[in-house]
Amino acid sequence: MTHHEMIKHVNRAWVSQIRCGSHNFIDITIVQTDGRFFVRQYKFNERSWYNAFLNNPEGEMKLSDTVIPVKGIVPSDLCEINKKINKAYFQKMNILYPLMRLTYNRKKHEASTLELIPKLSNNL
Repeated sequence: MTHHEMIKHVNRAWVSQIRCGSHNFIDITIVQTDGRFFVRQYKFNERSWYNAFLNNPEGEMKLSDTVIPVKGIVPSDLCEINKKINKAYFQKMNILYPLMRLTYNRKKHEASTLELIPKLSNNL
């Protein structure tokens, strides 16, 4: 799957999957902005996929039946990119996103953003 195909899939899919470490694949909403892929944590516990990526950034994302190795990291430009990520979530989830945001701590949620960097053969 090319980077362009990944962008198209992420833009149209409501739910994809990720995994890290010994975790199984879990359903999650992935968004893209500026050709980059992002996920956010909604449940905060010690054994979360988020903490697994922080401990070892090597993982995978699954788009349809295609498994793509990724590196999951906190973006170095998180403060700057967060507004674009919020917009991408709103575009994907429409009215559901503002309603969801009423049920969690917005700052904590935004701070839990990870970037999934695909390890495609042309950008290893």
